Amino acid sequence: MAQKKTDKRDSRLTAIDGMKGIGACIIAFFWHYQHFKPQNGSPFFSIFPVSYKSGYLMVELFFMLSGFGMMLGYSERVTGHLISFREFIVKRLKKVYPPFLFFTALTIVLELIYRHRCGETFVYGNFDLQHLFQNLLLMQDGVFGTDWSFDAPSWCISICMLCYLLFYLILYHAKNERRACYIFFGTFLIGMAMILSKKELPLWNSLVGRGIACFSVGAVLCQIYRHREKFRSQRLGYICLGIAVISYLAARLRPEFTGDVTTAFIIGTAPSLILAVLLIPWLRAILGFRPLAILGELSIVIYLVHFPVQCAIAVLNEYMSLGLDFSTKAVWLSYAAVVLISAAVYRYLISSPAEKLICGFFAKKKTADSKKAA
Repeated sequence: MAQKKTDKRDSRLTAIDGMKGIGACIIAFFWHYQHFKPQNGSPFFSIFPVSYKSGYLMVELFFMLSGFGMMLGYSERVTGHLISFREFIVKRLKKVYPPFLFFTALTIVLELIYRHRCGETFVYGNFDLQHLFQNLLLMQDGVFGTDWSFDAPSWCISICMLCYLLFYLILYHAKNERRACYIFFGTFLIGMAMILSKKELPLWNSLVGRGIACFSVGAVLCQIYRHREKFRSQRLGYICLGIAVISYLAARLRPEFTGDVTTAFIIGTAPSLILAVLLIPWLRAILGFRPLAILGELSIVIYLVHFPVQCAIAVLNEYMSLGLDFSTKAVWLSYAAVVLISAAVYRYLISSPAEKLICGFFAKKKTADSKKAA
């Protein structure tokens, strides 16, 4: 019986991975394809207009899924004081910092080459030591301001670290998950206030607001998921699916009915989509399809690698005078293939050595006495 329960839980989380994979691809292949400035329109636009126009909302989905995952995996340990703050943060840093540092370094090299040829950096400016130090400290966008620099899409990593800090503090002092959910509702309201205030100040801006609001919603959704046996969960799932479908159709066919797209997505579309996937078996099976689950495993790498790949393509285009037409489907498909291959190469061949190298560089060496004690 216990084994069946574990399998059921794993299938739900695999579906969540599938959502992450799709979200990463929408950002990399549609929303940020605008970096190439397609000469004659974006390829496949007629099929994926919403992904091109509002693909940035997948970052909100990532924040929400991150809050869900953190609550599911760490809430009991933090409320029970079974994991220290240091151990929690080190675990988070080990997961995100090595790929972030690797692709930031790669971006710097490629931008230097591009700048030597063109006299300016590709897409993002602020190519200086100040912004480099902010990037290395994971305080690039949102903490000190909203300047885009280096591997700019990595801004969400810095906001995630802020959310992790907030998460630990709330759970540690709340003592139980129910009380923590009330606090998360409060932080959700604070995050929405940041977004709607339109202020772009250090620590009080739309980027931080997007992260805090969505992460908080994800934490609350986890509690709904955990208590799903207390209500007709599938019925709720179908209601949520209906809301998500109507929201998509409105965004595609009648965008004027949507209102503020970001607000509508945070308070309605994204939570509904997540609950629908968690509570409807056939939808969960679709999103848990193995290729989508693999994309989920690669999602953070896809997110971090796609801009360096764009830089590399821009460098080759300039130095080899290729004259690429970024409006063609062939170029789009080639770009998507290179991103996926690069993500897989890093994830399965480079990530482990890179993590050992980076973490080992900062790790304290064991003395002879400590080795004997071990």
